Amino acid sequence: MEKEINIKKLFEIIRKRVWIMIVFSILFAAVGGIYSIYFTKPLYESSSRMIVNADDKLMNTLMVMIKEPSFLDNVVNEMDLNRTPEELSQQISAGSIGGSSIVKISVIDTNPELAAEIANTSVIVFKREMQKTLGFNDISIYSKAKTSSNPININHDNKIALSFIIGIIAGAGFIFLLDFMDNTIRSEYFAEQLLEVPVLGSVSKMSKKNISQNKNKRKVEVRRHSFETNE
Repeated sequence: MEKEINIKKLFEIIRKRVWIMIVFSILFAAVGGIYSIYFTKPLYESSSRMIVNADDKLMNTLMVMIKEPSFLDNVVNEMDLNRTPEELSQQISAGSIGGSSIVKISVIDTNPELAAEIANTSVIVFKREMQKTLGFNDISIYSKAKTSSNPININHDNKIALSFIIGIIAGAGFIFLLDFMDNTIRSEYFAEQLLEVPVLGSVSKMSKKNISQNKNKRKVEVRRHSFETNE
């Protein structure tokens, strides 16, 4: 029963200041939309594939070597990239597709053409360096990377919806914070707890509507009294 009363109280607290939640949700959604549209840099992903006929142990070694700065330094020099091998390592990923002999090398970059070029160059350099370093030449190019026109990190609707939900949560939190900081005595129980004396009576809150109703009530009573007196 107490839990039910507490839940009702929480809903009542929110209902009194629901406009705050509405303002927060609209504001957060607007900020999220503006950030997504005007400040988010689009990222593009391109992938090239190669067939590597190697056992599991050698395959694991090759996958590790693809992301090694010593290998990527060859890619940087080959393309004359304006970035370090360590930075390129953060953009590139490689892995076997479904445990097969097909290995996919993926590159993410803000430039879609450059992402495809890096992926294709990485495959060529990888094939050359593995033959030079390990004497392993059972590698063939299966498919080249193509330029992607669809960014992988842009979805305005999702970001706006997420910002809207965050705004609702933030608005509710702000409402509860205001309620927590409100020291107004709202009931006879709290008054008794604070003053440690029993409450003998209370004065109702008066509003223009209540005053008008009381005046009309008194007028009706006066007229009724006058009518009874005349009779």
